[in-house]
Amino acid sequence: MSGFLNISLRSKINNFEKSIEQEMSSGRKKCAIDQTSLRHFFTEMNEDYGCGMYTRELTVPKNMSFTGKIHKQSHMTFLMKGELLVVSEAGKKHIKAPYTWVTPKGAKRAFFAIKDSILTNVHFTKHLGEENLKKMEEEVIAPSFTSIGLEEPRDE
Repeated sequence: MSGFLNISLRSKINNFEKSIEQEMSSGRKKCAIDQTSLRHFFTEMNEDYGCGMYTRELTVPKNMSFTGKIHKQSHMTFLMKGELLVVSEAGKKHIKAPYTWVTPKGAKRAFFAIKDSILTNVHFTKHLGEENLKKMEEEVIAPSFTSIGLEEPRDE
């Protein structure tokens, strides 16, 4: 899931996310977050490196469309179970578990679950434990593309 970045795909992913939000706010579609599960795992702090690892495991049902967050740092991503269609700035890909890839800094993706799936991200972090989830998310998730020096998508 690497290659050159396509700014047009960034815009399409952003527009797709907006359309999902509009469909839910209008009542035409129902939020299906209650059909997912998100689990968090943490290693201990590694004093030699000054950080630990934070793992997010997302379980999604077949036929669910969703988008991910903008990531501040590169990290590992694993499709542990299932089958997904993934769209990122690097292109479109049909993946089947088991599948491993490096998610680059600034990545934002759109997904469609062809089968029930389990998607796992692993991040380095200086904040560990459930009580620090807000701090961890602030450390690994960017509020915007410009906040990490990238161009914001344009509406197409």
